Amino acid sequence: MIQSLNKKLMKKETMTENEACYFMESLVNGSVTDAEAISILSLMSYRGETAEEITGFVKALRRLSKQINRKSNDEVMDTCGTGGDGASTFNISTAVSIILSSLGIKVAKHGNKAVTSKSGSSDVLDALGIKVATNSYEANTQLDKHDIAFLHAPYFHPALKKVAHLRRQLPFRTIFNIVGPLLNPMSPAYQLIGVSDENAARAMAEAIKKLGTKKAVLVTGKDGLDECSITGETKMFLVENNEVIDFIFTPEEAGLKRGQLTDITVNDKQESAELIISILKGQGNESARNIVILNAAAALFASNRVNRIKDGVEVIEQCLSSGTAYKHLLAMNKEEEKALVN
Repeated sequence: MIQSLNKKLMKKETMTENEACYFMESLVNGSVTDAEAISILSLMSYRGETAEEITGFVKALRRLSKQINRKSNDEVMDTCGTGGDGASTFNISTAVSIILSSLGIKVAKHGNKAVTSKSGSSDVLDALGIKVATNSYEANTQLDKHDIAFLHAPYFHPALKKVAHLRRQLPFRTIFNIVGPLLNPMSPAYQLIGVSDENAARAMAEAIKKLGTKKAVLVTGKDGLDECSITGETKMFLVENNEVIDFIFTPEEAGLKRGQLTDITVNDKQESAELIISILKGQGNESARNIVILNAAAALFASNRVNRIKDGVEVIEQCLSSGTAYKHLLAMNKEEEKALVN
């Protein structure tokens, strides 16, 4: 079966949802050789993954994951992106998640350590002094106390450990980057998903229609960022009411100045953490501050808190200038200190 799938992809054909599901399950149970797996994953990445293939992978991995049950009916938001843009930007989506939670929005931030970037979300959280949740109890406790839970993906997706060595061998984006944001164990109702490739974003949007998210906004910066770009246009895909609507959005439409890519790049997790702290204090360089404001405003739109992205900009600017977001970070850090003492 695996050999026939390989031959099928070599002919530039695509997998059905069921075939993709079977392949993913075969990766986990060890019935695929590394050579076969690398061949198929590389062919998919080179050609571009389809909505059916993404859906099949997600359904297989969701069945194999540890889901988190909530006692309340609170709807949660996630800002996890695909990564893989290679731009070495600071952890924008993590900064956004902290800001959202400081406004009382329930956030389940799904993330991992860096694979192809300088700093993954779990890396920068470590530099910020914040622990990630390792189980359902810790995740629910974090969410109840601070309106945010930091979910380190490997704890909730043991099946992905079986393919970690393959990801390390492939120095480019694979379908695992794409499916990552769609595997949040808290099943968020709302998502802002940064995707570094426009075609991948479109395929993901079509997959999300089948997977049941209430509202999602997928964004691809024209400069290749897996974020809303501050340096140029952003292609956006809105998934809502079983429809996908795509449009272009510019910083000017949000009332923000365009910035420089060099102002938002970092060398490691420590630099990323320092830049995030300065932004939460209402400081930081203009480009870094504005890209966080833009993405946070887009997240407010994605979670139905505002009707337009531009409407969210004022909310976020006030949150930062008032120190609300920074105080929220300090409160989380104090909680961590208390836990260490006890």
